[in-house]
Amino acid sequence: MYDISTVSPKKPYTLKIDPELLEALRTIKTRDGISESEQIRRGIQLWLEQKGEAKKTARKRVVARKRA
Repeated sequence: MYDISTVSPKKPYTLKIDPELLEALRTIKTRDGISESEQIRRGIQLWLEQKGEAKKTARKRVVARKRA
């Protein structure tokens, strides 16, 4: 049976991104092990905080895993 308590409250969202930005995200993913999606979430959160539209939260930081 599907356990509702494990469902993420996050909602899927589709967007278009410039090739240069995507390449930079992929470089960071390779270097630091942080997914493109997580980088975008962090960037949006920071931007909203700077605009005063989001409260700073005690976010769980994803531990970056370095790849050999």
